[in-house]
Amino acid sequence: MSITLGVSVYPEQESLQQIDEYLKLASSHGFTKVFTSMFSVPGTKEEVADYFRKLTGIAHQYGMKVSGDCNTFFLEKMGADEKNLQPFVDMGIDIIRMDLCYGDERDITLINNSFGVGVEMSAAFVKPIDAAIAGGANTDNLVCCHNFYPERYTGADLTSTMEVNNHWKKAGIRVAMFISSNVEGAHGPWPIQNGLPTLEDHRWITPAQQLKHIIAMDNCDEVLFGNSFASKEEFEQIDEVMKAAYINVPVYEGTDDAFGPLSHFLPHGDITRIPFSIEMVDGVTDLERKVLDFPLHSAGEYVYYMIRSRATRMIYKKEDFPVRPCDQSMFHRGDVVIVNDNCRHYHGELQIVLKDMKNDGQRNLIGRIPEEEMILLDHFVPGTRFCIMR
Repeated sequence: MSITLGVSVYPEQESLQQIDEYLKLASSHGFTKVFTSMFSVPGTKEEVADYFRKLTGIAHQYGMKVSGDCNTFFLEKMGADEKNLQPFVDMGIDIIRMDLCYGDERDITLINNSFGVGVEMSAAFVKPIDAAIAGGANTDNLVCCHNFYPERYTGADLTSTMEVNNHWKKAGIRVAMFISSNVEGAHGPWPIQNGLPTLEDHRWITPAQQLKHIIAMDNCDEVLFGNSFASKEEFEQIDEVMKAAYINVPVYEGTDDAFGPLSHFLPHGDITRIPFSIEMVDGVTDLERKVLDFPLHSAGEYVYYMIRSRATRMIYKKEDFPVRPCDQSMFHRGDVVIVNDNCRHYHGELQIVLKDMKNDGQRNLIGRIPEEEMILLDHFVPGTRFCIMR
């Protein structure tokens, strides 16, 4: 199942017309969720309710669900509590994201509500959420949603996030994370414009690269732009990553398709791939480009000095891979190489270098993984599937 995509909007800074235009654009690129801050909207109970009825009406016409960030003070203001979420139903809110847990049996009551309202809680609050689950909370109605961090150097670290995500995935609970638009002036709920990601290391790489990394992490179900407004170009780049990351492998029926007779040995159905960009060197041959473009590269049994994708050496075993001169004495982490005719039994095999190794003349240099995407290499295990985006 592919990752669900979402955007964020901030009513205190944006007009309904701007939000309408933005959600129309987002939905046209496969985004199906809207996150919004509810407790920052000024006005009386009636004014706030009227505003969100209008906002959710816009989102619903584009087939998007609305997650409203709120807290216990906002629930009280709107005449709601853990036993009564009717005011949210009346506003058209599909999901409420609680800024803080109650930390007692009220969390169970809230999650198990009979109003059809989904509940999101901060992924970092492991103990109270575990306690709610142990007490009978319905995990089907729960998403663990990370926070975002507007101030530089305050974002989450990868190690802690991986631990938290793996904890919730083991429990069968969906996990959501935020990525950041790099558009100048893109904002969150506060007047700070330093990006709005969950992971600090994502703050200034492109949204497409952030998404690639989260796909590689393999433990997140929803990805949302934390700030707004993302650009049309960023949506298009996200679209390209999604198309590259998720493919369907058909059952081979003897036709000359991209997989060929190897389809007998490949998994059928929906497949997730880690998509890489590549900075190509000069002189790459047409055959080497075909090797790059193979749609289902897969890491071998071990990923020590390199990631080995062996399928192409079987597909092109009758072809020639002449030696192309390379003045590098060593190959370095992130170099993409193809075995040449100096090692004919393995020629045609695509490899991504993980540790410095000597250039012994048996590999042709094809290109290099961009520095910003090196973080993807940390998530490879035997059998990890990937593709090269050119």
